[in-house]
Amino acid sequence: MNRFALLVLLLSAVPAAAQPPKAFTQTRQPGDVETDPIRCFWKTDRSSIIVGERFTLVLTCGIIDTDKIKAVPDFNQLEPSTIGLLPFEVVKGVRHEDVKAAPWRYIQYEYTVRTIAEGLFDKELNIPPVKITYHIQSSIGGGSTGRDQTYQLPPIPMRIASLVPAKNNDIRDAASNTFAEIENRRVRSTGEFVAAAIAFGFAVVLLAFALVRVVGRYRVRTPASERPLGLSAVMRGVLREARRVKADAEGGWTPELASRALSVLRIGGAVALGRPVAQAIVDSHVAPHEGQLALRKGLFGSRRSLVSNATTADTIARSMANTNGRPINARTEAILKEIEHSLAVLSVARYGRSATFDSATLGSAFDNGIDALQKLRVTTMWPMRQVGSVTRLSTEVGWS
Repeated sequence: MNRFALLVLLLSAVPAAAQPPKAFTQTRQPGDVETDPIRCFWKTDRSSIIVGERFTLVLTCGIIDTDKIKAVPDFNQLEPSTIGLLPFEVVKGVRHEDVKAAPWRYIQYEYTVRTIAEGLFDKELNIPPVKITYHIQSSIGGGSTGRDQTYQLPPIPMRIASLVPAKNNDIRDAASNTFAEIENRRVRSTGEFVAAAIAFGFAVVLLAFALVRVVGRYRVRTPASERPLGLSAVMRGVLREARRVKADAEGGWTPELASRALSVLRIGGAVALGRPVAQAIVDSHVAPHEGQLALRKGLFGSRRSLVSNATTADTIARSMANTNGRPINARTEAILKEIEHSLAVLSVARYGRSATFDSATLGSAFDNGIDALQKLRVTTMWPMRQVGSVTRLSTEVGWS
């Protein structure tokens, strides 16, 4: 018989039953992929046992589950009370929650199994093959196929009191990873997340309390109309008054102008030294006394702040000589020296015995004082104050 005749004979011998079921011979749609409707596999927590020892046997199945086609197995035959695994005995079992990962739905049974037969030492037993009956539900084929189909799990060898089964090429001893562990970890992660959220909530509440305490400590609990002016507002008012004095002194200096100039420089000297400035909140019709500077308060000017200070040239000189071991900033030191010189010249003119005023000397001294006040105003702005605070702190703790 030649080769061609032999090939014809072999092809004619293929039975009709080898053809795929009708449910899977539908016209393939674009994007469809051929696959088995059900896939199962065994897994054990050990590869060798002793007689009477309980071990875990896990059955995991992936079942096709889409809108068009769905495999529906008979789960009753997989229940711990009905599944047949002779010569092994199913002691107990549980079905875990299904996991859906399109197009598959995964089911898992976990059995506790043992064998108590005699004469099995140093022998190899097979967990018998298990048949799973299922049918196909298809929206393409008009519903169920109407014919049950069978999927058979292959047997899995177990060695009695041995490490590795003779028919296996690798060691199957591995940690048991089941759906139960996934569920336990999910529950644990949810609990820890809730605990973390509660702890974070407490932290936010405590932070809010701390901020309220800090703000309440520095907040002046008096009506807005009675609160003293801020440092920046005081310096703005001082510079406005200094410009007025300079403009009025163009016609010549008088004792009254010298007194106003001294009031401006004294307040500036106190601010430069970091000392508090006295303020009295009064109605707008109250006239200031000598040495007081009246600054408008509020938008409508119904209240005024009478600002004053008794700083003199000698006060600045003593403060610069006695710093208690804390060096003065070079910029602040230059400002203080200019204000000290201006105060000294104007004080001699105001309280000296001479009745005449040297307008050129007084004008030059007061111009230097105004320049110092302008530099001082820059240092009293909020950003510069914050920079100065950080610089002082770094100096105190010994930063370079």
